[in-house]
Amino acid sequence: MMNSKSLLTFILVALSVQLFAQDAYRLTFKIKGIQDSIIYLSNYYGGGQYYKDTAVVNNGEFTFTGKKPLKEGMYSIVANNSRFFDFFVDRQNFSMTTDTADMIKNMKIIGSPENTLFYEYMNYLTGQQKLMASYRAAEKDTNSSKKEKEKLEKQMTELNKEVNDYRKNFFEKNKESFTAKFLQAMEYPDVPEAPKNKKGEIDSSFAYYYTKAHLFDHIDFNDERFLNSPAYNDKMEYYITKLTPQIPDSIIVAGDYLLSRATNPEIFRYTLSYITSTYEKSEYIGMDAIFVHMARKYYLAGKADWVTDKQIKKIKERADALEPLLIGKKAPNIIVKDPSQQKYLQLYDVNAKYTIVYIWSPDCGHCKKSTPVLKKIYDKYKTQGLEVFAVGNDFENETWLKYIEDNNLDWINGSDGGDFTSNFRHLYDVYSTPQTYLLDEEKKILIKKIEVEALDDYIGILIEQDKKANGK
Repeated sequence: MMNSKSLLTFILVALSVQLFAQDAYRLTFKIKGIQDSIIYLSNYYGGGQYYKDTAVVNNGEFTFTGKKPLKEGMYSIVANNSRFFDFFVDRQNFSMTTDTADMIKNMKIIGSPENTLFYEYMNYLTGQQKLMASYRAAEKDTNSSKKEKEKLEKQMTELNKEVNDYRKNFFEKNKESFTAKFLQAMEYPDVPEAPKNKKGEIDSSFAYYYTKAHLFDHIDFNDERFLNSPAYNDKMEYYITKLTPQIPDSIIVAGDYLLSRATNPEIFRYTLSYITSTYEKSEYIGMDAIFVHMARKYYLAGKADWVTDKQIKKIKERADALEPLLIGKKAPNIIVKDPSQQKYLQLYDVNAKYTIVYIWSPDCGHCKKSTPVLKKIYDKYKTQGLEVFAVGNDFENETWLKYIEDNNLDWINGSDGGDFTSNFRHLYDVYSTPQTYLLDEEKKILIKKIEVEALDDYIGILIEQDKKANGK
């Protein structure tokens, strides 16, 4: 029969077990030398860090708890906008103890195999880095003799070999751990010596192609933990922005390649969202082709199930508006009335080697600067095959007509008039003025949304190319 004391003990134990069971995660820390304050748990995701939880420091001790399990990946302890240290969440209950005197060297871990490995590696590496730094400082000492410097060089060579051997053995011994995978993923390919061609010349492009082919050797596209650390985003951005020519066709190929490898749903989602948002907002000419491609191939094809129907509708509307205006497409026809309101003018009726479509307003501040520049460009090249099809964006034409007359704008001018309203604003996605498009003889878009000032050199180059092609 249970006595009252035993019964009370049983109740307290049961209650404590029940309370702890309610915590999906419980991470306990003790940092000697830290002041009592508010401290934060932040998680890595893609290219950023985000606050995940808050705790109060009491005599250097603090605990993070929550009702929903933490995603596995890399996290940080942050206070006063400073990061104390990084660590992995591999289990939902573990503890870490250290000292501000040397966070890495004094780190003690209970209950987390990944962090035990991680800090074993970090402790060794930081120790060897300090040793190497002391060798280099001694080597730079002007009082060191030649013999001493030779000894230091030998010691540095031996230390490099020792570190490389340690790393090789560490990665092999712990190849199934995420720690080893992450550390290798953070490195960039070690490019071997470039081969020589039949003439004995070194292939100057070898390093580029080798790096591009092996950049993701240690990234598992099916492991979400890489996304929840700096590893994946750093490599993805480098691949797209540094190893891929910054032209739409090349970026589309690179994006499709990454998405074809992203078998993990979260990595796929992040990659698609990153590419789409980055190039939708890009200020570089022609990058909207990337947004249109991603919209058509993925979002509108049902491959982005996290996006709401309302968002899909907006994406479709945006893609529909941009696609007819992509570089290389035949520009949409514009029908407007001439300044006298007596006849209709059509863009497709313009017979010119090159045509500038210029949608503007006389009251627009930017237009007031751009229009006189465009007039000079027109006067310079109009006898060499250039025409300007200028469209007034305002519904009231009095100011527009006066500006044309005062500034002798003797190119083709058209606008709305009377009961007639053109649909050029919709066709050309006009949300601001001026809008500038350069078309070829077949009215295909050569370049668009370019500063008028840049058109002078661009048209000059085209005309020179034409002369050379015609043997002039």
